[in-house]
Amino acid sequence: LTLAKQRQSSNAKKALELYRTHVSDPVALAGGKVHPSASMSMCVSIMIILKCCSSGGEVYDDLSTDIAHMLNRKDPVFFETTCLAYFDAAWSTMCAEACLCLAKITGCNSQDESSDLIKEGLKCLEASAKTLKKEDGTIVNSIAHSYYSQILSELENLSAPV
Repeated sequence: LTLAKQRQSSNAKKALELYRTHVSDPVALAGGKVHPSASMSMCVSIMIILKCCSSGGEVYDDLSTDIAHMLNRKDPVFFETTCLAYFDAAWSTMCAEACLCLAKITGCNSQDESSDLIKEGLKCLEASAKTLKKEDGTIVNSIAHSYYSQILSELENLSAPV
């Protein structure tokens, strides 16, 4: 690994540890006191991105559970605009990134899983496109649109025949 990749992986591991300590574990412990289905769904999808980054592109322990989550999730509609307001990202773009990360890891081992993840990621980005552009084509949030464009480009490159 290059020094930059090692640093990125190390930073992702730190972020994952902090996220577990301050977000996902407290939400899990709160049980019914927090809206568990919505909060946990967001936590899981964000943790997938962190786990993929911290694994350095290698298979990790609960990878199959994460793949199943991304291919079968049913997110509440309000996630999309809530994330846009608080994170400058459409929720569907974040889900597409999680699919992209998982597809990169599974690509070597399972073309079918990787293909399903790419399709799901592109489907997520269709929702992002609707969220991020008004009917007249005006971009709603330039930061979120830049993120969307980056993930779209990477997914399209991954799905292109070799």
